[in-house]
Amino acid sequence: MATGGGFGGFATSSTTLSYITPPPNLSDIPQDVIVPFKNLLKKDSTTKLKALEEILAYAQSHPYENGGVEEPVLEAWTTLYARLSIDNARRVRELSHTLLIELLKSAKTRMEKRVSSIIGPWLAGTFDKDKGVARIATEGLASLLKTEEKLNQFWRKLQSQILDFAIEAIRESPSTLSDLRSSTPEDANGKYFRVVGCSLSLVLALVRKAEPTKLQGLLGRYFEVDSIWSLATAEEPFVRRTLFQLLQTCVETSPESIKSRLPQIGRAIFVDGLKTAQSGSATDFVAVMASLTKTFPQIWGTKQEPLSRLQRLVEKGSQGGSAAYWQELDRLLAALGKKPISPAMVNFMKSLRTGISDRLEPRANAPYGWRVYLNMLQRAIDDSVPSSDFLNEAVFPLTRQFLHPTPELSSWTAPSDPPVFPLVWRILARHSNTAVRESAKEEWQRLSASFSSRIANSDAEDLKSSEKSKFGLAEEGDRWFKLVASIVKENRLDEDKPLLSTITASSSQILKDASDLLSRRDYRHTALASIIQSAFKHCPATFADESLFSSLFPLDNATKLKTLVNSESFRLLAPCLEGIAETHEDQFQVIWNALIASSINPSDPPSLPAISTLISTPSGAGLAIHAEPLQAFLISNWLRCVQNPSSDAWKVSEASLEHGAVGSGTLESIASSLVERLNVPTMSGPALEALEMIIRKEGAVFSKDQQLHIDLITRLLALTEISNPSVVNKVRVVRALLDNHRPAERHPLIAINEKNLDDVGPSSLGLDVLVQQAVGVLEAGNLPEEDLFPNVNVWMAEMRQFLRDTPNPSLSLTSTLGGAYFLVKKLSSPPLADGGQLDDTESPPKRDGQGRSIPARMAVFTSKLLSHGVKLASLPDNFQVELLYLLCLTKALAADQLTVMQPELLWRLDQGEEGSAEVEEFVALVDKIMNDVVADASDWRQFRSTDNTLVGRLIGLLLRSAGNPSPAAFYSAKVLGYLFQLLTEAHGPPLHLEAWFGELGVMKATPSTIFVAAAFLTGFGEALTSSTTVSSLCNRLVSEVMSSSPSSPKTLFSAVLMNSCLSVYQGGQIPVENRKLVFVLKQMTSWTSTPAEVSNQLAAETCKAIQQIHPHVKDVYGPYWEQTVDYCIWLWNKAAKDRIDIRLPYLHSSLKLMSTLELSCAAGEANEDLAEVLEQRSWAKSKALIGLLKTPRNTNTQPCQIVDAILCRAVENIPLKNVDDLSALYEQVASGSRAIQQAAFGLLHRALPAAQEEISVDVLLEDKVARLPDELLSLLLEPPTLEAYPYELVAQFPGPVRTYLLSWHLIFDACSKASYKVRGDYAELLKEQSHFSPFMTFMFDVLGHSAADAINLEKEGFTVDHIRSYSLKLAEAEPEERNLHWLLIHLFYLTLKHLPGLFKTWYYLVCSSKQTKIAIDSWIPKYLSPIIMSEALDDVVEWAENQPEPGDDEKELVVQVSKTSRQITAGYEIDDEIASIFIRIPSEYPLGVVEVGSVSRVAIAVDDRKWKAWIKATEGQIMFSASMSFTEGLTVFRQNVRAAMKGHTECAICYSIVSSDKKLPDKECETCKHCFHRVCLYKWFSTSERNTCPLCRNPIDYLGPGKFRRN
Repeated sequence: MATGGGFGGFATSSTTLSYITPPPNLSDIPQDVIVPFKNLLKKDSTTKLKALEEILAYAQSHPYENGGVEEPVLEAWTTLYARLSIDNARRVRELSHTLLIELLKSAKTRMEKRVSSIIGPWLAGTFDKDKGVARIATEGLASLLKTEEKLNQFWRKLQSQILDFAIEAIRESPSTLSDLRSSTPEDANGKYFRVVGCSLSLVLALVRKAEPTKLQGLLGRYFEVDSIWSLATAEEPFVRRTLFQLLQTCVETSPESIKSRLPQIGRAIFVDGLKTAQSGSATDFVAVMASLTKTFPQIWGTKQEPLSRLQRLVEKGSQGGSAAYWQELDRLLAALGKKPISPAMVNFMKSLRTGISDRLEPRANAPYGWRVYLNMLQRAIDDSVPSSDFLNEAVFPLTRQFLHPTPELSSWTAPSDPPVFPLVWRILARHSNTAVRESAKEEWQRLSASFSSRIANSDAEDLKSSEKSKFGLAEEGDRWFKLVASIVKENRLDEDKPLLSTITASSSQILKDASDLLSRRDYRHTALASIIQSAFKHCPATFADESLFSSLFPLDNATKLKTLVNSESFRLLAPCLEGIAETHEDQFQVIWNALIASSINPSDPPSLPAISTLISTPSGAGLAIHAEPLQAFLISNWLRCVQNPSSDAWKVSEASLEHGAVGSGTLESIASSLVERLNVPTMSGPALEALEMIIRKEGAVFSKDQQLHIDLITRLLALTEISNPSVVNKVRVVRALLDNHRPAERHPLIAINEKNLDDVGPSSLGLDVLVQQAVGVLEAGNLPEEDLFPNVNVWMAEMRQFLRDTPNPSLSLTSTLGGAYFLVKKLSSPPLADGGQLDDTESPPKRDGQGRSIPARMAVFTSKLLSHGVKLASLPDNFQVELLYLLCLTKALAADQLTVMQPELLWRLDQGEEGSAEVEEFVALVDKIMNDVVADASDWRQFRSTDNTLVGRLIGLLLRSAGNPSPAAFYSAKVLGYLFQLLTEAHGPPLHLEAWFGELGVMKATPSTIFVAAAFLTGFGEALTSSTTVSSLCNRLVSEVMSSSPSSPKTLFSAVLMNSCLSVYQGGQIPVENRKLVFVLKQMTSWTSTPAEVSNQLAAETCKAIQQIHPHVKDVYGPYWEQTVDYCIWLWNKAAKDRIDIRLPYLHSSLKLMSTLELSCAAGEANEDLAEVLEQRSWAKSKALIGLLKTPRNTNTQPCQIVDAILCRAVENIPLKNVDDLSALYEQVASGSRAIQQAAFGLLHRALPAAQEEISVDVLLEDKVARLPDELLSLLLEPPTLEAYPYELVAQFPGPVRTYLLSWHLIFDACSKASYKVRGDYAELLKEQSHFSPFMTFMFDVLGHSAADAINLEKEGFTVDHIRSYSLKLAEAEPEERNLHWLLIHLFYLTLKHLPGLFKTWYYLVCSSKQTKIAIDSWIPKYLSPIIMSEALDDVVEWAENQPEPGDDEKELVVQVSKTSRQITAGYEIDDEIASIFIRIPSEYPLGVVEVGSVSRVAIAVDDRKWKAWIKATEGQIMFSASMSFTEGLTVFRQNVRAAMKGHTECAICYSIVSSDKKLPDKECETCKHCFHRVCLYKWFSTSERNTCPLCRNPIDYLGPGKFRRN
């Protein structure tokens, strides 16, 4: 197709790529895609992109299996594809290729036959500059052509169509591809270069893939297009680069194809191209020139020297290219052939240096550039003799700048390492001309003399020269000898020897000068030492000379030698000794030993850097091991590293290990000393580092000495317990390394366990560490399990001292054994299961650092070991029983200690919450272990006393241990009952239980059997209800109690066991005659007549027994109930005199008994006697209960909490009439017991609102200021803050915070029922005493407003009900943080409801935090304002409905409320008209301004100023009162209207109160006293023509300022 352009860029003919290509026929397109296809013809890329997406979806919805897309769609797409594939929008191009692939999938063969017409743009897309577009086009092609062979065949088959498209594309121009009227030049050029670039890429690919025989013809057609050659100067690097690659490929594969085009190529490449910047294409440009030059030398022509024409190119360097540019340039210069030295060459080499040293040239390219330069130089001087000027200008500056850089020669800066310099000197040394070789020698001598001069000058200038100049001199020395070494290495031929001799001689002289000068300067000139070091580093063999070493190390001068080893220069000079270590071994040893001796001379401080340097020399390690003074010094140095760490000491130690300078005996001594220092906290870190170094290098020292190995492991395990993470990490590293060096004898962990379990102390290893180690050993299978468990004999012996005293009586509340706790006797020498006896003279128990005793440590260790997978069954049978017995015994004692928080027993619980948590964890672990044991006892139901199972042996041991009243026997019985309970729950009771009872004979109340009997009763529980043995025991015990007296010792035994029996039948029928039960009730209540004779323990059991038999005797009449109630009250009143652990049992029983009696009465089940007694004793009971609230509590144990909870429930039911003094209750709000606090709060919460009515009346009658109780205000004196209580602590809702907030709740309780006057007084009091501001500050700190991060109530699950009410009982079930937030949110609601004015004052005048205000501003309207407004409007409605009856001349205020518009309208009716106002509430109420305005004053006979004053008074009452009450504002408005209307009657003329001119009747008849409007009188006078009263007809004088006169 031809293209052309018309005026203004309008094309006269079009191609498939032109923007004026005719659109396809869309008439047959399906309606689903007709619009998207039309949108593809639009210019906007977004529109086209959306259209492509819709057509793509259409194609995907029409798969091949369903017939595929329609023919019209394929035809239209074939026409549009080429234009879309070159669109400026990347996504459009991507989707065009994607859609093509989808159409191929959908239509398959129908689309494949059209491939020939679209193959050009498709393949062009694979060469798109955008990688994403190219990838999609390539993947689409790969999906069609699976193999490389098929792809090549595809190219060859369609090469004609591909070439046609390429020729079409190359003929395009920006004006044909884009409409320049609507496209920017940048977009138009971008599309053009994209098209021609893809065209060139297509032809390049064709050249590489096409058959050689057809290549010439193909290329001939393509190269006929003249516009191709202008692309050598195109702005787009991609286009230039592709063109150059095409030409080079043609030269390499088919040079004949371009031979006819050499004039155009020569003009484009060698003329225009050299004049154009080739950034981004320079490498390909030089490569194609090199290929063309080599193949067609004539292409340069004869007009100008090639080097002159290349100057402009090489001056710019690679122009951002890679090292390949310089390689191609070297190829080009080689192709140009050898050139004689001429001005043009000199200028070219200068330009070449400029390009190499250009600041934009990548430094990595410099070696390649200088290689090009030297190759050029070599070609230039091979066949000619360069002059000295040429050498000085073009050769020698390279070495001068390398050795001693100067700004003047900066363009000669070459890389320091590549072998370009040996090449320079090799070229000169091997030149055939003598003058050239002599020039080289003279140049080297000049360089040497210059360097020697700088060294000599440094002597005079050193004191005042900077470190920078010293460093420069040392660097120059390093470069000098690096150059010497490279020249010596590269130039080994005979013809190089003259130059080499000059170089080595001059270098040796430099070393001698440097050595002499260094000695004179007392080795302070480190730059000189660096020069000497460089010589031996780069070429040691060249300069190894005895005389030089004798000069460097003056062995005959001790002072000089000491100066040397202490100098900075020594670390540079000592490594030079390696230069003579092999060739002059004797001299090396003498010098090395002398230097060591000087470094560790005892009379002087050791020179640590010198020692480190000497032992680091490879040949010095063998000498170090045999140097005894040095070995002794190394021991002290290792300890110095730990005690006073310094970097120099560490370097010596590291070097001694690294280079094998430590002898075996020395190393053992060092290791032992370091292990000892692990116990010193300040040395543990450095000691670990030192040990890690030793184990890494010489770990065998620990495998040889078992004791050393054990000591180290023990100390490492101890260190893992500290809280320093860095130390713990070091321990892990050392331990891991140590495991690879374990002794072959007894395992060290056994000894460690024995040491840390049998005999403990503050430094004992932690249990977690021991368990972890034991589990690791057991998993490895290195030891029998039994060897790692504690010694049970030691365990039993240590338990004795904890079983001396009787247990705390209050534990009877929490244990199933109940009153059995009262029966334990402290015996002087009770036996244990092992037959041992307690020794009262034993010393206090030993404890570890966490307060654990030996039994506690053993028990925790055993439980954790068993819970980590160690099987109990793998242990010997007897050992299993002993372990379980001791575990359960320890667990029972530990559980009791935790229950009453006994400070010191098995654990020391004053260590904080960690100790309690560990006890709880231990108890849970033992429960799990025992559950597993019980689960395995599948034959329990068939149990007999002779069973030899694990459970049977354990029961037998427990029965033997529980046969006396000692503490040890009691806890054995407790374990026995616990075991029975587990077995019964898991498997049920044994079938032969009755026979077992007969064999044992323990079901009786004697000291030797009572604990076992109680264990059976509580362990089997309800399973014994059908037991005849238990039934007989119960009847026998009831009979014993019937005839017993409180003073008999046996009474308590019988009562305890009787209660245990009765608990078996709890909720069921007791197998005892009711007559006997009544006698028991009679007997026990008779004891209460002399209550002082009844012991506290018996009192508890008595109340418990009465409670249990009450359901069976509740219908009995008599004095028993009065005696029972009076006895309970007596116990409560005396409780304050008893110790808390003594009173808790009888308080618990008596409170439960009273609760049972009251519940029975409330249910109507009590007889009249009980109901009457409860009614009569109501006041006494209430006083006694309140007295219990006030009873001091010095502990908060679990039994105390249980009693307080029961007391709380009892106090809740106290009638308010029985509470005459609230002042004593406020103190209990601050109680440490939550139950007591809750009880006191609940009582005050009910009482305070009820008391407000009386307070309001008193304030009104006595005209005094109302005050909140001082006791209540005292609870606000110490407001919490986040400084005193960080948020982590506040979130736990501590007691003081809870007290403070509950006190505010009580204040709002008082405000809730107080009159507005009283509420205002309360608000003023809170403001005066500065209580309110701290409350607000704390509230918003906790709720997050202060940090601009207020909590989200919806997210936290707080509803409107939560905001309006707070239940202390429900809140207790919530997490503490949520409980706190709930209470604060409710208090904020109460603040806005009852004291909104006080809050507004704080908000506007006190709160200074802007972000707090912003958070409040968004929070109140969202959560609180709707609730507060709704309730306030409801109050207005209620107030309006309950207005007091109006007086004779008064009327009610008419009130209308609209919640939707947040508005109140109030009107007063006068003469059938309404004078009304509105009150509009802001959405952020109570913040914001309440607007009060006029609706109508038509009926009010007052002037406008007074009307507005009434409105302002109403608004002021609302806005500035403490309660901000709308009803108070409405009351003020009503009062003002009524006051204005008071005393005014209707005018007898108009029968209205207000006249037409808004006046009241003010003209009075002096006779009849009726009042008239002036206007009405005037009218009357006018119509009647007389000045008389309309009523009495007496004359009236009409006077006044508004008088009227007749005309």
